[in-house]
Amino acid sequence: MSTGSVRIPTANLNSKNTFRKQFYRFALPSALGMLVNSLYVVADGIFIARGIGTEAIAAVNVGYPVINLLAAMGLMFGVGGATFVALNPEDQHKNNGIFTYTILLNLVVYSVIACIVFLFPNQILYAFGATDRLLPLVKEYLYPCLLAAFFLMISFSLNAFVRNDNAPKKAMYSLVLGAITNVILDYIFIFKLEMGVKGGAFATAIAQVVSALYLTSHFIHSSFRFTLKGKHIDWNIIYKISSLGFSSFILEAAVMVITVLVNLALIKTEGETGVAAFGIIAYIFVIPRMFFIGLAQGIQPLVSNYFGLKEYKTVIEIYRFGQKVAFVLTLVVLLLTVFYAEYIVGVFTGEKAIIPYTANGLLLYTSAVVFVGANFMNISYLQAMNRATLANAISICRGIVFMMISISVLPKFWGVNGIWLALPLADVLTFILTFVLFKVLKINDKLLLPIVETGNIPLVQGLKVSRPRT
Repeated sequence: MSTGSVRIPTANLNSKNTFRKQFYRFALPSALGMLVNSLYVVADGIFIARGIGTEAIAAVNVGYPVINLLAAMGLMFGVGGATFVALNPEDQHKNNGIFTYTILLNLVVYSVIACIVFLFPNQILYAFGATDRLLPLVKEYLYPCLLAAFFLMISFSLNAFVRNDNAPKKAMYSLVLGAITNVILDYIFIFKLEMGVKGGAFATAIAQVVSALYLTSHFIHSSFRFTLKGKHIDWNIIYKISSLGFSSFILEAAVMVITVLVNLALIKTEGETGVAAFGIIAYIFVIPRMFFIGLAQGIQPLVSNYFGLKEYKTVIEIYRFGQKVAFVLTLVVLLLTVFYAEYIVGVFTGEKAIIPYTANGLLLYTSAVVFVGANFMNISYLQAMNRATLANAISICRGIVFMMISISVLPKFWGVNGIWLALPLADVLTFILTFVLFKVLKINDKLLLPIVETGNIPLVQGLKVSRPRT
């Protein structure tokens, strides 16, 4: 299955140096790749805000949930498919079937959603918070992005397969390539050709195509093959892919839900200024969000591998080390926001009146970022051990249940500050819920129970572990 191998001596499986090296090899490229991906999203926002104006930012923020939904679906199929391959014995025929279904699911879902949006654009965009003034700008940005969104979905899906096919750096490079392409084209289309918000959309669309094409090149020499030999639809494979990836879908789709809920709350009380401010905040917050999603996804190959090998002590060591890394980095993010909020907002806009207003919102919106990193790590950890139902339940609580409760209650007491604090409260509640569930269900305690040595276990996740000959 794998195009390469990582050989770890059994004697060192539980040494700190070994699992930390593997953490750095898999988790950091994943996190850095997502960080680069977020930076080009941010660069897109800066070019749009500086080259067109904050009204364009508001328009993009209204239309983005549609693209975000498709990205979430691509992420679900990719992570679900890659995890399904990892948690099964090396049956290459079955692995090819999983790979094929992953691609086909992307194609079908994209076709359905794109058709619905193109057929009923006004109804959908008004429901997402568009006004009569913003609607034309929203369409200018959304339509080109939507046409290329299939490549965005494929990019998210293939990234998971490439990373788990023992090529984490190549997965990272695909995001870097897309980022560089987008930034260059943003400058050309928006500033040089003065194409407005449509220019930003075309830059993003072309970058998505470039990133996806680069990833497809990996499979020329990979053992994964796209095949349509089956005569009947295997609903079990579809279900397994979807269930294993559903928590990743919820984490990303939650952004869509959060964006829509906050947009609707702001348009009622703050008008287009509030939506524009939130657009800037959303662009900034995408950096820590994407980074910690990448970090969490990066531990999945390692956790799945050692879980399959029944090396449960190492599984817990990886999890705890990942949580420590996430905690330190989230503290850095929080301190940067506290001390430089106005400066960070000022990068996006020169409109003096909106900077303090947006900076206050950014500080409140980021106030629980420590819990964001912990929540993403917990969900990915459960997902990697095939605890999909629990991971999905926690994801739904965070992105939908707790968010809807927060956005309904807090603004009644604190007005616009309550709107900014809705997501932080949802993350705090999610952390508390997860902590309780880990204790009640004894997630880690059960792993530490004495186990019987079973000898060599089939390889998972593309990490080949060699045991010394006796």
